[in-house]
Amino acid sequence: MARQRIQSDLAHAITFEGVGISMPKEQRRGGSGRRHRLRRLAGEVARSQSWMLRDVNAWLDAGEVVAVIGVKDGGREELLRLAAGTLLPDQGRVTQRSTVVPLISIARTLNRRMTIRQNIYVLGGLLGMSPQQVTASFESIVDQAGVRGGLDRHLGPTPTPIRQRLAWSIGMATQAQIYAIDQVLAAGEPAAVQACWEQIARLRDEGIAFMIVSDDLVRLREVCDRALFVGDGTVQACTADQALELLRKARRKSTRRSTRRDYEEFEDDED
Repeated sequence: MARQRIQSDLAHAITFEGVGISMPKEQRRGGSGRRHRLRRLAGEVARSQSWMLRDVNAWLDAGEVVAVIGVKDGGREELLRLAAGTLLPDQGRVTQRSTVVPLISIARTLNRRMTIRQNIYVLGGLLGMSPQQVTASFESIVDQAGVRGGLDRHLGPTPTPIRQRLAWSIGMATQAQIYAIDQVLAAGEPAAVQACWEQIARLRDEGIAFMIVSDDLVRLREVCDRALFVGDGTVQACTADQALELLRKARRKSTRRSTRRDYEEFEDDED
């Protein structure tokens, strides 16, 4: 389970205080692949670092659904992982009032060589449930996921929407007070996705808190109370509409930058 600093007396469900995370900087022209990697392993080349996020001060309250909005690979998932404790900050600290269950690329953890029944117990354990808790929630997980007919078959080539639905059902069975969600809402039949969003709305009314990364901008506007816009290494608290406008501007800026870089590389190749 995630490494989390639980403080039950916190005023907020999650608090970020001066948080920063440094990541290896991507180099488009870092030399030929194998030779460059060998030199780096030998200590002859140092991998440069850059701040993905820095000086983040934010919070999440109980009963609040907060959208995390930004361009892809711009720090959205890192912010979720910091919230859940699966990624540790290089500066500052993140504290949680109770355990944060991370539903981040969660369907990928399901093992195709195991049966659906086995996967329910394994993933439930990874998310912090005891075998007894999984057994007590087993019937509701199976019913919500709609997998009763294949419990003892290997997961094998099960379609992605079913795996997503199964992972979601297991995650909700944890009955956590705080969830950090990404990807699991990205695929599935429209009716199943609709049911997930409706469940989020119901649980919010019961005081459950959510941080959500999703590209379903319409849903984010409908369900989320406010937003955190992630861009250029910073996190800005705002309304969902303001964050979506910032996202449009960031996408236009990214497109112009990409076009300019491709043109410069074309010019270099011509020379």
